[in-house]
Amino acid sequence: MKVNILDIPAQGLQLNITKDSNELQTDAGKINFQILSPVSANLALFKSDGELYVKGNMTALFKLQCVRCLKEFEYNLDSKIEIVYSTESALELVEKELTKEEIDVNTLKSNEIDIDAILLEQLTLDMPMKSVCRIDCKGLCPKCGTNLNEGKCSCPSAEQIDKRFAKLKEIKLK
Repeated sequence: MKVNILDIPAQGLQLNITKDSNELQTDAGKINFQILSPVSANLALFKSDGELYVKGNMTALFKLQCVRCLKEFEYNLDSKIEIVYSTESALELVEKELTKEEIDVNTLKSNEIDIDAILLEQLTLDMPMKSVCRIDCKGLCPKCGTNLNEGKCSCPSAEQIDKRFAKLKEIKLK
């Protein structure tokens, strides 16, 4: 869905969007999560002083894989969206040094803004870097691969200490 910024009225534009998960999944290409539910977003677009503001929230349900135990789990995303676009031409921005306030400002290259691209970008940014099924996930045994959340493994519990470092265990710190 594309919105022409010239068509945004002075009071702003409210968008209530529900995007099909299959459509977004196809648009996203190869990503490391599966979108399970339609992505719902409530966005407000408004212009002020040569800038376009996109504010709102987005919700969706995903299937992720735990990095500790490799089990798939559902993850509910509730994300805030706050993006600022400059309507100045890209050439003008190249010629000047950016201030701290301008670093967080994106540049529009045309008079259209792609809402689907914003949603995909926000989904990708808000995904956890290391997805964990639960906070106390014990993961897999490094020796036999047993899921330690489901019970103990059959590996010997005694620590195997490298003979070269056995003397270090005798050191007592004061």
